Amino acid sequence: MAAAGERLLYQNADVAGAYLATVAADGGPRLHPIFPVVAAGQLWMFIVAMSPKYGDLCRDGRMALHSLPTAGGGEEFYLRGRAYAEEDAELKAQIVQATDARQGNADFEMLFRCELQHVLHTTWDNWGSAAAWPNYDKWRA
Repeated sequence: MAAAGERLLYQNADVAGAYLATVAADGGPRLHPIFPVVAAGQLWMFIVAMSPKYGDLCRDGRMALHSLPTAGGGEEFYLRGRAYAEEDAELKAQIVQATDARQGNADFEMLFRCELQHVLHTTWDNWGSAAAWPNYDKWRA
């Protein structure tokens, strides 16, 4: 399941892409496009410190992440859990290196570690037809 998630987040690109949902101060949902990082056996995010999503995650670490749609459709990856700010400079440097220095170089890019609680990988039989049917692979912490 981890391999499918990484494949769907990166989709044959050098940089992953996904949608991040956070909880706003008023309790409502907020949705953000982001570039997550899979490195050192973990899921990471560099979040700009002046962004609403940074405030959301610092105040209430609950989050959900969904892969971008695939070109051919018929497959999805979703997870939810908590995000925790990581302030260790050595760890941040390791994750920056894992991105080939594409992310995390600026002082205002804060590193968050994602603690996964629920993961869902969906594949669809007969995608694009009236007979489409989902197949779920689920994981819980």
